[in-house]
Amino acid sequence: MDHVDEEIEIPNYFLCPISLEIMKDPVTAVSGITYDRQSIVQWLEKVPSCPVTKQHLPLDSDLTPNHTLRRLIQHWCDENATRGVARIPTPRAPPGKLNIAEEIKNLKKFVVEASGREDTLKKLEVLAMEGETNRIMMCEAGVHSSLILFVVKCTLEEEEEGQHLKGHVDESLRLLHLIGVPLNDTRTILIENDQILESLTLILHQQDFINKAYTVVLLRNLTGNASSHIVERFGAEMLKGIIGFLKDVVISSFDLTNASVSATLQPSSSSVRSKLDRSLVIKRGVAAALMILLETSSWSQNRTILVDLGAVSQLIELEISYSGEKRTTELLLGILSRLCCCADGRGEMLAHGGGIAIVTKRVLWVSTAADNRALSILSTLSKFSPENEVVNEMVCVGTVEKLCSVLRVDCGLSLKEKAKEILGEHFDDWKKFPCIDTPKFCHKIEKTYRLLIPRPRPPPRPLPIAPAAASPCALSDCIMLSNYQHSRYTHSQNIQKKKMRALL
Repeated sequence: MDHVDEEIEIPNYFLCPISLEIMKDPVTAVSGITYDRQSIVQWLEKVPSCPVTKQHLPLDSDLTPNHTLRRLIQHWCDENATRGVARIPTPRAPPGKLNIAEEIKNLKKFVVEASGREDTLKKLEVLAMEGETNRIMMCEAGVHSSLILFVVKCTLEEEEEGQHLKGHVDESLRLLHLIGVPLNDTRTILIENDQILESLTLILHQQDFINKAYTVVLLRNLTGNASSHIVERFGAEMLKGIIGFLKDVVISSFDLTNASVSATLQPSSSSVRSKLDRSLVIKRGVAAALMILLETSSWSQNRTILVDLGAVSQLIELEISYSGEKRTTELLLGILSRLCCCADGRGEMLAHGGGIAIVTKRVLWVSTAADNRALSILSTLSKFSPENEVVNEMVCVGTVEKLCSVLRVDCGLSLKEKAKEILGEHFDDWKKFPCIDTPKFCHKIEKTYRLLIPRPRPPPRPLPIAPAAASPCALSDCIMLSNYQHSRYTHSQNIQKKKMRALL
């Protein structure tokens, strides 16, 4: 059979220029080139141009089905069916604006009038999964606003009347995560409905781990472009829900058998839900939660609330257990740097066994921004916390050695100044430890001080002194000397001319 397959000659115009495979749904772009629909749609989501002609093609450009070529391909497959070629089925017509508009009408009926078809959410989710073009049309039609109102309605009714609407909330949150919320509409949505934050807080206190991730991302999208007073008035219950989500992330990294976590991490039987990458959803949720906490920690009252809710220990555990990205570490260190501005936050930092250790490990490890925030934490702890605890722990976890490394490596002058300041505050105490070689330690510090202190500039060279005015006698002597040299030169030239004449 393999030998027979090798002898089958496939016409070149049956192959997609992108995938180099037989086209199942050939469509012709406005550039005149025919592609397979799935391949060209995926291509345009990344590069808005024709792969062959390089002509600009927007994502919502028209793709005309090439029925003639599709029938030729199907006829060729039928002729070669005995040789192992499977027939290509006739593709389903893609959804257009009319299909989406009809489902949006059903959604509004379902939301406002509590009527209509209950499978509207599933149909919209299927349409959103099929391409970016459908998602753009949904946002233009205001699907996100209707979904948010529907989520608010379901959560409040479930809380007050005990109605079981959790399935609709799950589908709405997934669909909102797919289509997103335009930044231009976030402020209007928050102003028109003041119960949105309350309903999202209720979802954060439920058991569904993935729904919490969807909710945190949605909350970040809604408040990312909002005014500061909206972020400032986040209540303790909402902050508690966000910290609880981060706690679930930490638990999931240690124990995947946890009921509230593993149940949502397992693949679902739904074909639509299985397409969603749960690890990506969790990663987005963690980043969104950290950005919310970083913004809310700008106010002193919120810092006190976060410390009382155990945010310091949860953030340290998250950094130890969660293998995130560079941005995650930068955000996390930024939050810890602000929480350490209050005495209770510094106390929680020192009470955790791995607080100073994990901050020290991130120095010279992630990025310059992380280095600045980590050294700010160490500087705050060394200034305002009990000296004996800080000195002992910094020596035990290698903070002193890392600070000396900061002074030696090629990094910013501000980092070196922070490290020098921390070392200078406890220099006399660290020299007493037996694990520190005092002569070498002192030599390193003194050498570093010499490198940090700017060298004095050499004194400017003295300007040349102008010569004194020449006397009349000196001027006459110079004139006589120049006349004498000119006459000697003229005499030698005359002698040379006479010699040349004699030779001629």
